[in-house]
Amino acid sequence: MTREETPADAGGNPAAEEAGVSSPHDSPEHLAVIMDGNGRWANRQNRSRAEGHARGAEVLRDMTRWVRERGISQMTCYALSTENYLERPREEVDFLLDLLARYLRSEREELDRLGICFRVIGRTAELPEETGKLLEETVALTKQNRDLVLRLAINYGGRAELNDAVTRLQNSASGTQLKDCLYEPEMPDVDLLIRSGGEIRLSNFLPWQTSYAELHFSPVLWPDFTEADLDQALDQYSRRTRRFGRLPAWDSEAQ
Repeated sequence: MTREETPADAGGNPAAEEAGVSSPHDSPEHLAVIMDGNGRWANRQNRSRAEGHARGAEVLRDMTRWVRERGISQMTCYALSTENYLERPREEVDFLLDLLARYLRSEREELDRLGICFRVIGRTAELPEETGKLLEETVALTKQNRDLVLRLAINYGGRAELNDAVTRLQNSASGTQLKDCLYEPEMPDVDLLIRSGGEIRLSNFLPWQTSYAELHFSPVLWPDFTEADLDQALDQYSRRTRRFGRLPAWDSEAQ
């Protein structure tokens, strides 16, 4: 997939101004989200796992709008890992793919209206033909939009991405770097990663792009995740000092 001008390239965010939400300088430009807890939520509610995933899709729809209103340029969400795709019961995987198809059909016109650019990363060639076609159509429809990049990781695994990148690198011209062979080479590094559901691990998600990311682990299960939970994560992010290996400004040796 090629990259044209992104919201971060264009500068500013009309959506934030339109919504009347401030966009502070210290807010993240690239937010990554591990949407965890759908199954546990369903168990606690005495509902099926399918109902948990359906509720999670509704929260993703809401989250996209909250993030857009806050002027964040890009959001990458872990929708389906390579491990889930291979190891989960086929019935559950088929339901997730059907849910994705329904989401794309119902939301892509609205994504376009809101100025949201939709992208996808992962081993998408392994997905069913109909799913791949819907993904390609949604990417094409929204590729000129600049308010927010919404990127779904589908049949994605960080190790798989690096393995695939090494294979491409071996067949590339001299001077090509590993980063040039990732699924989306121009994707900026992640500033803040949020994981819902209480687990404290990254689960093979964006290992290259999260090397210097700030991490926020929320105990809230994804179907219960709210706008206030997002703001709590953003508030914590704004209080952190990111040094990228440099000495802090107050250290005399940094002068």
